[in-house]
Amino acid sequence: MALAVEHMDASDLTRTDRAILDVLKRGRDGDEPWGLATKGYLVDETGFSRNSVYNRLEVLEAHEHVRLIHPPTRLFAFVSDPREKDSV
Repeated sequence: MALAVEHMDASDLTRTDRAILDVLKRGRDGDEPWGLATKGYLVDETGFSRNSVYNRLEVLEAHEHVRLIHPPTRLFAFVSDPREKDSV
């Protein structure tokens, strides 16, 4: 039986969540592709521990703010940011 996931808003985000979302959103207003990063890259870029990043990615994924798009490389895609007004 699946557990119900409550809505996550900006006040629920940890420092790690914010850092992950910030890395994923880099380049958003530019011409280059943006919004994709592997778990390893997110660990390197945020400076948080591997366990912390991995755990928070699971939470962000459960709340549909990121999506795993390539399991073998653990590549994640940005979906939404609860800090943004129009975020789901």
